[in-house]
Amino acid sequence: MRKRCLVRSVVTIHTVVALVCVVGMADAKGRKGLNRKARSELSAAGVDKYLGEFAPASSTDVGDGWTKHTFDVDGGNGPICIAGTDFSAFTRQGNPSRLLIFAQGGGACWQDFYNCNVLAEAQEPPTDRVGIWDFDSKDNPFADYSILYMPYCDGSVFSGDNDVFDPAFGVEIGVPEAVVRFHRGLRNLSAGMDLAHRMFPRAHRITLAGSSAGGVGVAGFAPFLARMVYGNRVKLTVFNDAGPVAVNLDATGDVAARAADWQFGQFYPVSCTECSDMGQSTEIIEWRLDNDSTIREAFYETDSDLTNRFFLDLLAAPDVFRDLVVTTHGEVHSAHPSRYKRFIVGGDTTHTALQTPLFYLQDANGVLLNEWTRDFLVPRPFWVDIVEDPVP
Repeated sequence: MRKRCLVRSVVTIHTVVALVCVVGMADAKGRKGLNRKARSELSAAGVDKYLGEFAPASSTDVGDGWTKHTFDVDGGNGPICIAGTDFSAFTRQGNPSRLLIFAQGGGACWQDFYNCNVLAEAQEPPTDRVGIWDFDSKDNPFADYSILYMPYCDGSVFSGDNDVFDPAFGVEIGVPEAVVRFHRGLRNLSAGMDLAHRMFPRAHRITLAGSSAGGVGVAGFAPFLARMVYGNRVKLTVFNDAGPVAVNLDATGDVAARAADWQFGQFYPVSCTECSDMGQSTEIIEWRLDNDSTIREAFYETDSDLTNRFFLDLLAAPDVFRDLVVTTHGEVHSAHPSRYKRFIVGGDTTHTALQTPLFYLQDANGVLLNEWTRDFLVPRPFWVDIVEDPVP
């Protein structure tokens, strides 16, 4: 704890003033949150086209406070998993004014690369009470939150909107009849967001969090959907738990395959001139912070994350991975230093922390991750950007 106090003591008056200014920021007409022009651009791009379209076909109590909500696949037109099976989301009642919307992780799939979770049933809500799911821990800042939990089964990091004829996929997963990959990430995400608003309409402090692929999802289109459903009056935060977002542009085949198969590029707003399905995905985060005056976002990662290095084709290049993550997310932090901050651990190969004991044990420069998260949620002036030095 002594190191933590030292970190707090170096916060300057300038930092405190910056935080106060950010809280009061508004557009030219005095409106806070996502401005009207940005919202119009997002609607024109189709980001909100599935909002209000889907409601659960059934809801079942599955124990430990969780309710399972299953959506009708509607002949393939509804929310759906990559192999054509049912998509479900889960809710848990807590403080009605505080809401955690959580997107689970589970890899990614694109042409000739099949490393993603396929079934929603494989990701029932965690029951082992670890990490943020330890509702009895006084050290868990999410302990009393209401929760909307979304399994991940679309293969496109909650961003896709495309169907791909691919018999090889069915053979690979052991279901030969699954000859189409349904990349319905945006559809599933929208259904979950509508369900959250239906179940928790009074929430005014909302955190979007996700691990791995789910982290990419909540750093992508999820915050825009939350604004469109809940409006600008809610205090909206985003916690990306090891969703790299950054792209290895040298892996040109993978980049092109994801762009073609997932078709997420169609949803980028026209004024985000740097946004491209063939470029760095962190550009949409910076555009969002430019256009949403009150949202705040946190990014957790280890600088040698083995899982993310595998998906980015950088297993043999930890130094390149570190530079990629630190630089791309550093550019977002530099543009919005008081509202986008990083917690990057040096010399560590682990992947994700929110749903593991690491949430309470992981530290960077003497600051524990769960305490850094609490500072982020409030926010407190000693919520700091932390990038540990590289470890040989």
